[in-house]
Amino acid sequence: MQVLAYFDQVQPIPDNGNGGFALNTYNLEVQHNFVLGSWNNIIWGAGERISDYRITNQLSTVSSLLFVPARRQLNLTNAFIQDQLTIAENFNLIVGIKLENDPFSGITPMPNVRATWRVNDSTIFWAAASRAIRSPTPFDTDVVEKLGPNVLLTGNPDFLPEKLTAYEIGYRGQWSPRVSASISAFDSEYDDLKSIEFSPLGGFPEFPIHWGNMMAGRVFGIEAWGNYLAADWWRLSAGLNLQSESLRFKPGASGLLGLAQAGDDPHHQASLRSSMELSDRVIFDADVRYVGTLPNPKVPAYVELNARLGWTISDHVELSLSGFNLLHAHHQEFAAPPSDEVMRSFFIDTRWKF
Repeated sequence: MQVLAYFDQVQPIPDNGNGGFALNTYNLEVQHNFVLGSWNNIIWGAGERISDYRITNQLSTVSSLLFVPARRQLNLTNAFIQDQLTIAENFNLIVGIKLENDPFSGITPMPNVRATWRVNDSTIFWAAASRAIRSPTPFDTDVVEKLGPNVLLTGNPDFLPEKLTAYEIGYRGQWSPRVSASISAFDSEYDDLKSIEFSPLGGFPEFPIHWGNMMAGRVFGIEAWGNYLAADWWRLSAGLNLQSESLRFKPGASGLLGLAQAGDDPHHQASLRSSMELSDRVIFDADVRYVGTLPNPKVPAYVELNARLGWTISDHVELSLSGFNLLHAHHQEFAAPPSDEVMRSFFIDTRWKF
């Protein structure tokens, strides 16, 4: 039996009179694990999170983003149960479900099924199917954006949770004492994704606009990684991700801002990492990463290198020098002005253990 409780308070200093917020969070979770018979390992539990917030709306002569109402107490409750079944000595099945009751959309079930087949000591196959959501937030339901005296956008009190149904299958193997690898394929189906829709309310037939759930899509691909122990003191790791992203508007959607508002992701990414224990006290790590082109808005592909040299001076003192994005003085990762480009940087870290 495990019981976890915490209280958290956040109250930033208002920035030049532009408003601020205060948030108190109360959280309680209970979890219990027990064995039933010889082949059921059951975990069940429940939780409650209360978020009590107050936002100081600040009007501007040009533009203003407000929350109406500006104060709420939100209760997020969940209950779950999961059973890990040992079907055979080399085959396990996990079946579970979580019920989440959020303050805007009510109770949503999120089931999960996962199977693992251990062929032998060095080969494992697995598969999974699960469902998840992104619950509505006050930004989806309560926000009001003004442009001068006119209301440009409003939240939608009937905004639905964004839904994901995910299917996965994978393999993991230890090919030799020095080589291991893993590969998995995934197919993710999305529904009720956030969109921007026109409204018949107000002085104009199309404004104010509001959030809707008129977008859906699919993302599928593969992920792979491998480890190679080149020497007792040198380990190499590589990773690859390939994915295809397909989004679409539902019939009747406005199509405002296009599909790019929901996803602008690279088709492929790759990485290579080297970790060397040069001595009992000196470690040198380096990793190079490649990120493919972002399609829309378009951002060029890039290659970058990070490195770290760590030195354990004594049992109590550690010193390290790290460099980030070493191949270029700056590079672009998102569709943003040049001032937002990621810069080359260095970091010196000293740790003293008492």
